[in-house]
Parts: sequence; structure tokens; C-alpha cells
Amino acid sequence: MKLKCTLALAAILSFAIGFTGCKKDGDVVRIQKVVPQKIIDDLKSRGMIINEGTKPPTLDDAYFMSPYELLSPFGPDDDFEVGDEASDYYYKFYGQNEKNEVLYDYMSAQGGDHGEAQGAFIAGDGKKFTIFSEETSVSSGIPNKSVTIISGELTSKGIRNFQYAFVIKEKDGDDDDEVLVAVNKGRVWIDGDYISETTNYLRTAGSGVQKRASFERSVRSRK
Repeated sequence: MKLKCTLALAAILSFAIGFTGCKKDGDVVRIQKVVPQKIIDDLKSRGMIINEGTKPPTLDDAYFMSPYELLSPFGPDDDFEVGDEASDYYYKFYGQNEKNEVLYDYMSAQGGDHGEAQGAFIAGDGKKFTIFSEETSVSSGIPNKSVTIISGELTSKGIRNFQYAFVIKEKDGDDDDEVLVAVNKGRVWIDGDYISETTNYLRTAGSGVQKRASFERSVRSRK
């Protein structure tokens, strides 16, 4: 299923301003407009690494995340279990600027879940980083809004300890949660061998996507 996403840019810029001074109450309020503190606290309690700081590494390459393993399900009623694998994913990061804004493309190995030129804010220090993005998407035919968080450590071979988390904030339809994860629920995924190698695939921005399979186990799907 083709996934078209657009960034809520004003919200991301608001987040970027707030994050640099997160010790101030007013800045915390700005952060929570995009990623509520309860979401961050919940993800951290389930193993998600959040790298803070205003001097992150520059990301300008493509990476292959495989095996794509579940670190933490969204709850006891999740059909996924720790260690379950979803489709492998490709990620390409580019366009990072002095405001710590960055673009990224992503595509599942089967090609059924993808997005191009996703805008985000990057935080971190040294080689460690965390990316925050809010997306409005259509997944498996269900319009939804979600928060995506990506963390890792840049190395000469790729990204070490690549982690991906998302939380569905809103969705239109699927009231029984049969297709997508429930609202305010999300999973934490990791690269199972702890290194996401650089790849030539997706290295050209806007290169397009070829769908290579009729079925995939998407990281966003309910089952």
C-alpha cells in the first residue's frame, strides 16, 4: 500500500525551539505539542533511547535495517511479541541544516510501506542522535497521524543500535483496531544485529519505489 506522508512543519519547528531549552517549563509545553512527555516517558521505560543535545552528527547516507525486530510491544494485547520480525526497511537521510532539521526517505523491503522527503528535527551530541517527526499518513487505507522517533549512533560502518518507535496519535476509521495499532499505542523496534549498514539502495533522493510483494508485515499494522 503506497504511503503518502506530509510533515506538520509548524509543529516540528515548535518542537525544535522547545527542545534546545527543555529545562524551562514553557519549552516543555512546546515539546508536548508534538511528543507529549507521557509518550517519551513510556517509550524510555520500554527501552527506547532518547539522545538529547543540540550538536548531533550529520546524517547524509542510506542504511539498511535488518533484521527488524520488536523490542517492546504496545501492551499485553499486542499480537506481536518480543523478538518478532517485521519487514526489513531502508532509510535515507539528507538535507540536514544548521537548524537541526533533516529529511529522510524510508521503504520496506517489500515496497508496500514507504515515504519520501519526510521532514524531522534531529537532536543529539557527538555521534549519537535522535530524530523526531510527526506524520500525517494513509496506512492500509486508514488515514492517521503518528509520531516517529529514530535513535542511533553513527559509525564508519553504519548506524549502531538503530531504534525506531512510533505512536499513533489519531486515525480516521478502524474503530475496532483491526488494521492499525490503537490510538496512543506504539511499538519499539530495533535492528536485531545492532548495526544498520550503509547501502547504495535509496541513495538517490526521490528515486521512486518499486513494489515487490503483495504482502508485508508492516511496523504499523495491528497484526
